[in-house]
Amino acid sequence: MPHSKMQLPGGCGALATPVARRPVSAMRALLVDDDKFMLTVLADLLGDLGVHGVTTATSGAEATIAFDRLLPPPDVILCDLKMPGGDGFQFMEVLASRKYAGGVVLVSGMEARVMNSASLMARFHRLNVLALLNKPVSAPALAAALAQLL
Repeated sequence: MPHSKMQLPGGCGALATPVARRPVSAMRALLVDDDKFMLTVLADLLGDLGVHGVTTATSGAEATIAFDRLLPPPDVILCDLKMPGGDGFQFMEVLASRKYAGGVVLVSGMEARVMNSASLMARFHRLNVLALLNKPVSAPALAAALAQLL
């Protein structure tokens, strides 16, 4: 499925967490979703935005293993909330225990109330939540989230 190419704007505000700023082409991402089609769509969107260092996982448990193997840690994690085998809420707790300082984008088809609760929990654990994105994710919304890391 074709996507239009987009340029990310630079310098869109300061981060509260110590993340090294790097060009989008050098960014590394971890995608976590139990839907393989959604993983493909997100990876394609990221590729169109210039992010080519993408690792995928289909559950929170698989994401934990992938996260622990990625050195350095990914710059950004896009995570679904509702998954079998370890959901996004549990994975956020893992990230907090690892003191993850990169960006987190919560991606879900769940209602706003649940998304906001997940965001509050992640922020309580001092995770850098960049955005709450509803499925299907749009390229402009994803670009705006990533721009916060530039």
